[in-house]
Amino acid sequence: MLSGQPYYDNDLVVAQSDGSPMRAECVTKHFSKLLRRNEMPHIRFHDLRHSAATNMHEMTGDFFTVGEILGHTLKGTGLTLGMSSRLDVTTAQYVEVRIGRKQFVLDAYHRALHPEALMINRTTSDIKKHKDRDSR
Repeated sequence: MLSGQPYYDNDLVVAQSDGSPMRAECVTKHFSKLLRRNEMPHIRFHDLRHSAATNMHEMTGDFFTVGEILGHTLKGTGLTLGMSSRLDVTTAQYVEVRIGRKQFVLDAYHRALHPEALMINRTTSDIKKHKDRDSR
């Protein structure tokens, strides 16, 4: 509330100065300007989602969990792939993505993107373990 206006923390990646969501067109426009300013090739903002999905799948081989992380439904996936529109009914009986599996896929992706963060977290964790051990 530095400007005297309230800030609404909506846990958004991209937001207006008061924390409210930006319109999709504005995000795309700003992203395009950023690419031009840095002399980078043009891609759509949404293409970042596709890149992340492709990378997660290549690192883990887990097509189903990546789809779950992206919010895709089995029915939609089945239709996209030209398979049965009843894929969700059939597969739901046999497959349930656990939150731990989603965390595994996301952790693998983040480790690949930020290996130095893993080292920092591990070091901090190791220091805490040693302190706890020493205080016993």
